[in-house]
Amino acid sequence: MLIGAIDGGGTKLLAAILTADGTLRARRHAPAPGGGLEAYFGLCAELLGACARDAAVTLGDLSGVGVALPGMTDGNDRVLGSPSSGWGAFDARALLAPRLGGLPVFIENDVNACALAEMRFARGDGNFVWMTVSTGIGGAVVADGRLIRGANGCAGELGHLKVAFDNPAPCGCGARGCLEAHASGTAIRRMAREAGLDADAKQVEALAAAGDGTAQAILDTAGRHIGRGLAMAANILNPAQIYIGGGVSHALPLFLPALREAFAADALPQCRDIPVTRTGLGYDAALFGAAAVCLDGLHTLP
Repeated sequence: MLIGAIDGGGTKLLAAILTADGTLRARRHAPAPGGGLEAYFGLCAELLGACARDAAVTLGDLSGVGVALPGMTDGNDRVLGSPSSGWGAFDARALLAPRLGGLPVFIENDVNACALAEMRFARGDGNFVWMTVSTGIGGAVVADGRLIRGANGCAGELGHLKVAFDNPAPCGCGARGCLEAHASGTAIRRMAREAGLDADAKQVEALAAAGDGTAQAILDTAGRHIGRGLAMAANILNPAQIYIGGGVSHALPLFLPALREAFAADALPQCRDIPVTRTGLGYDAALFGAAAVCLDGLHTLP
């Protein structure tokens, strides 16, 4: 069986052809385009078509396509909104499926997809929290081996836990003090500029690794906010494991001490020793997540 997978990020797009066991047959990437949703999903389809050519197959040889998107979803085909991408509600399947020749298309929130990949391809524990720290911050919850979606698909939105109250920064969701506004890659870049550094999150990581004290202080601030948010999640959910993914997760060794200090201060004693580690799925976690979404979706077809 061959399947298509699309990781539609806020700043980049990844597409791949995979087998059912997660073996990559072809992979392409490109910066996310401007010009709205039509251009965005048009490029998604173009990248997947290029992957098919690279793998010497056609789109018609695929059993289906899974898509991971940076927005809240209803578990079917509708995106309910994405504060980090500035999207409102729209029907994602209707935008993509006609460009793929009518293939079955399955849509999922990108962090939910990562959690599904952790279970399917990395044998993650049956009780865990997954947090992506990238352009924005997203979360997913797995309890007793099941992804928790909530009443309307919005469970696990850890990025909108309130972690700052004295000087809360505005968030794309319209509120203030959200974890996303204080610890995402976007927030790290803002803090860098406020501190006089012309650097994005990746450059802040490099500077901190080289011993720059200002850059390290920025990562420590982000780490404390993440630790505070994860402590709230741990107190409610009591997971066995916490996985961190996304581009900012590369800097986890640099901000983990600050994260653990804040986590220990706010978590219940029974939760303070929960392991917090970077996912073993690496940069392609959401891409493998899209594959997991497709495989799960195909099992539900009549």
